[in-house]
Amino acid sequence: MDTLNRTADVTEAAALSEPPSKPDRSARLRRLLRYTGVNLTSLTLDYAIFLPLTHATDLPVLSSIVAYIAALALNYRLSRLYVFGDDGGHKGEKRLFAQFMATGLLGLVLTAAVTGLGIYWLALKPAIAKTIAVLICFVVLYIVRSRLVFTPVD
Repeated sequence: MDTLNRTADVTEAAALSEPPSKPDRSARLRRLLRYTGVNLTSLTLDYAIFLPLTHATDLPVLSSIVAYIAALALNYRLSRLYVFGDDGGHKGEKRLFAQFMATGLLGLVLTAAVTGLGIYWLALKPAIAKTIAVLICFVVLYIVRSRLVFTPVD
């Protein structure tokens, strides 16, 4: 019986010393799918603003920036509700919002740069250049936001 108690104590001590387990693969996949859905919704708003504004003004990079900012506000709200939930909640809402907007600024710079390079250096149509920028931003911002902004409590 004494051996059994020592074994239980060792098992309990080992469990307490192990770091918290990371979300399993299926949980990460579900979160990525929700992130994709949120971004598709934001992207719809982005293009709904970008395409007519580009057509009306013939200023595709500026149109891209304006559309991106509008979509960013929607993306924050939807990301908090449907993708990351309480992750990052230990930071406080103001800090979390500021970090999200900082990553949004990174995305804005990437979007403007890639859109501009695509249009003016590669002679791509504005919608194609913008789409390439969107794909690059999707990957970069998911990595940054999931690892730096919406971090769970350790």
